[in-house]
Amino acid sequence: MARPVLIDTDAGVDDALALILALRSPEISVKAITTVAGNVEVGKCTRNVFTILDELQTPDPPPVAQGAARPLRRPVFTAPEVHGSDGLGDMRGRKAKSRRPNPHAWKVIRDCCLQYSGRLTIVALGPLTNLATVLRKDPRALRSVKRIVSMGGAFRVPGNTGPVAEFNYFVDPDAADALLGSGVRMTVVPLDVTERVVLMRKELELRARRRANRASRFILGFTKKYMRFHDRTEGFYGAYLHDPIAVAVAVLPAIVETRRTAVRVETKGELTRGMSVAVGGLKSSAGHPLVDVATDLDGETFLRFFHSRLWK
Repeated sequence: MARPVLIDTDAGVDDALALILALRSPEISVKAITTVAGNVEVGKCTRNVFTILDELQTPDPPPVAQGAARPLRRPVFTAPEVHGSDGLGDMRGRKAKSRRPNPHAWKVIRDCCLQYSGRLTIVALGPLTNLATVLRKDPRALRSVKRIVSMGGAFRVPGNTGPVAEFNYFVDPDAADALLGSGVRMTVVPLDVTERVVLMRKELELRARRRANRASRFILGFTKKYMRFHDRTEGFYGAYLHDPIAVAVAVLPAIVETRRTAVRVETKGELTRGMSVAVGGLKSSAGHPLVDVATDLDGETFLRFFHSRLWK
């Protein structure tokens, strides 16, 4: 039986790839998709989710709920230079059908937690604002999840938003620190592993042209600006697959090795906002709960999984 999954996303380019993987993985059943401000403003994130569902021609799409429009205690921070002003690479001519999302993402998350108590995996692809809201309003519900897989953090590698912070935890460090200290079962998928795999533009184009269908053309279109950004800033015409790796961890947990440790996220540092710090060994640190942090990735297995689902 397919395992129930809820995806919480700030619906940028790598989120879109991750959503495609999740929706095309028979091992899991996506029960809901919730949106949060991050890569772009939350309304654009919601529109992007509907666009992805339309382009994939998903026959029985999961419900979509719109969530937090800003971090818990900070102004909105977005990344249009990476994902485009619309979050999907500034593609033209792609418009989702007009639909109204559920306006209360935290309630949808809470209800899924309770409905699938002990079985639900939440894959958090963006800032953790929505989940921190559920934690504050109904901690019992959130603690009933089987696991939260959070794409976030940077431990032994430089950050991608400033010198030490990963984007998701930089955007809402207060939410990240609250979740990591909550005692909820979590797996953190940091830049330490997500930056070990690169998808080159030439390979993407080759595989897409073999299919030459609506979905492959869509994938080629929304990834172009994202890959050009990496060409300018990293020196390769391609992309890191941060969020797709988080989905893969939810589907195939054995593709990563993990270390169990306590993690804190810096919320007050002027230069270190969002920095994730492993502060414990195989025990709690000053009473701080432990989480699983991914430390190694089976990149070959991941890429086989990625291509087998993306082009399905």
